Amino acid sequence: MCNPRKVMIHVAQSIEEAWRKTIVECTTAEDEVKQIASISANIELDREMGEAALEMLERVLAGDFPDHEAWSRNEDGDFVKALEDITLCYQPRTRQLTMTAHLDRMVNAEAEAASEVCGVTSGEIAFEAIGHYYEDGWKDRTEERALKEAQQQVEIRLARALNKLHEEQQQKQTVSKREDLQQEAQAQALLKLEENKKEVRTALRQQLQSELANRRQEAFYTINRAVGEAYRQTLCKLVLDNGGRIISDRQSGSVIDLELEI
Repeated sequence: MCNPRKVMIHVAQSIEEAWRKTIVECTTAEDEVKQIASISANIELDREMGEAALEMLERVLAGDFPDHEAWSRNEDGDFVKALEDITLCYQPRTRQLTMTAHLDRMVNAEAEAASEVCGVTSGEIAFEAIGHYYEDGWKDRTEERALKEAQQQVEIRLARALNKLHEEQQQKQTVSKREDLQQEAQAQALLKLEENKKEVRTALRQQLQSELANRRQEAFYTINRAVGEAYRQTLCKLVLDNGGRIISDRQSGSVIDLELEI
């Protein structure tokens, strides 16, 4: 065995290679669709009872009497009660009851834009590769093997250098095109989003109308129970204020049975 020797391969190559590629840009747009449906009804109390009955109704909704849970009040002073997915609102100012249902849903749309781009990659590539061997071929390290290994290094480095050069120059030449495609894809996505939102709004409106119809009986039972209590409390108050007395006061479900003496 003697000192190792080396073989060196120098590579200097000019590159000018045409290329063509298809660029595709994808984008997604999304928005929330909110839909509200409502039914309003005037609450007609006995006109002979006048303001007394209306004031008593507010007391009932405020929870002043046992067995009648208080409704919450919003910033406008309206009485509000949630019945799962619908909301009742009684406005003392207008004497109007509103039953409202609302749904919301996230809607999205995807779109893509594509374009073919052409260009030329040009530049200089230079590097070296080294292989080692022994004159006596120790451990099969021959000059022929060293040359072969150096050549393999050349091929690998050449391929990497070419790929890197292609990527760098193609990226520079396609930046503006990608920006244009992104804008085009975004515009298409927004158009699709509006179409999807229209379809969703229609579906939500139908769903809401069905929901209101299904829950109407429950909603009116709730308000009628409050109105019935307002009648009962008003009658009792009128009797007591005028020197009468209440002989019996029974209630079974939505039926009120009063026996009064005036």
